[in-house]
Amino acid sequence: MTVDNKELHHYREGKVVLYMRDNYWQARLKMPTGKWHRISTKQTDLDEAAQIACERYDDVKFREKHNMALLTKKFADVARATIAELQEQLDSGYGKVTYKHYIGAIENYLIPYFGNFNIDTIDHKKLIEFDKWRIGKIGHKPKQSTINNHNSALKKVFSVALKNNWMSEYRIPDLKNTGTKTERRASFTFDEYKQLYRFMRKWHKTGKKEVTRQIRTLLRDYVLVLANTGMRHGTESTRLKWKHIEEFELKGDKYLRIWVDGKTGKRELIANTYVSRYLKRIQSRFDGLKDMSFAELFKVDEYIFRTESGDTPKDWHGAFESLLRDANLLDDKHGKRRTLYSLRHTYATFRLMRGVEIHLLANQMGSSVAMIEKHYNHLIPSLSADRIVSMKRI
Repeated sequence: MTVDNKELHHYREGKVVLYMRDNYWQARLKMPTGKWHRISTKQTDLDEAAQIACERYDDVKFREKHNMALLTKKFADVARATIAELQEQLDSGYGKVTYKHYIGAIENYLIPYFGNFNIDTIDHKKLIEFDKWRIGKIGHKPKQSTINNHNSALKKVFSVALKNNWMSEYRIPDLKNTGTKTERRASFTFDEYKQLYRFMRKWHKTGKKEVTRQIRTLLRDYVLVLANTGMRHGTESTRLKWKHIEEFELKGDKYLRIWVDGKTGKRELIANTYVSRYLKRIQSRFDGLKDMSFAELFKVDEYIFRTESGDTPKDWHGAFESLLRDANLLDDKHGKRRTLYSLRHTYATFRLMRGVEIHLLANQMGSSVAMIEKHYNHLIPSLSADRIVSMKRI
């Protein structure tokens, strides 16, 4: 069909307008809101372009009639917009550390599967198919914690779509969690923990190479700090600097206030004088630090957990596993393998056994009261032992 490329071509009572740009037909669609929405038909033939534009306009009218979002987008487009928002919040310092996990879930799981679907077509059936696909990708049924992370990431994507009117709220499907329950991690009993820290007194001096001895010496103090603070290995501990610590006095006793930034964002935790002792040992191994007072030391912008060579161990887990194997403490009495996370679990267990209130412990550990209750309800019989055995015989 021969046309004048400078002319405007009107359809649907003037609510669809086509015009040529860069050798392709573009279209303007009059939205029910009164605003114009532009699209590219990617066609050089007017008749074909008109058909595409009119079908798009008819779809908008259908969506208006059935109370649906007037426009929709491919899941991949919304997901990338979501990643940009999450990353912007992380870069500004206000985003939660969990946003990094959401971004990973979106990039590695959600976009690869849902990417080419329109965001408002994702329903219960597609979620079931996604679950099957995910099992095949992982190689086994994922744990509930993994699915929780994926669901939270998916909710973020839906939230961005809703905010931009790319889908209606009633189109958001319910997200369920059918993953395997996360088993309680192994911890240490008090006697086992005492065995561990006594064993480390000699073990940290062993090793054929100097680098091995340095790592084991640092590991000793690292283990003791984690076990006495409840600090998370990795996300909170490896980024900890001297300047993130402050000493303060309360009712004649000295304590440490430690600012960490981890899974649940920034928070401060309180440590006792035992931790001061372990930090002083680390300090003493550096010529530039060993003569400083705490007031001076806690202004230094250097990472704490480094060897004398200035390196951070690349394989904390491997070194810790070697320690436990040598100490004959690798597995607990139930056969569960202990890891560095077991130190955090041990910290929580010991504090609860000593009567620390759950809400105080949750605040210290950067967790929720519900999570503490969920993972440590097995301690209830022990905590109530005095009341249980004090009952008169009947």
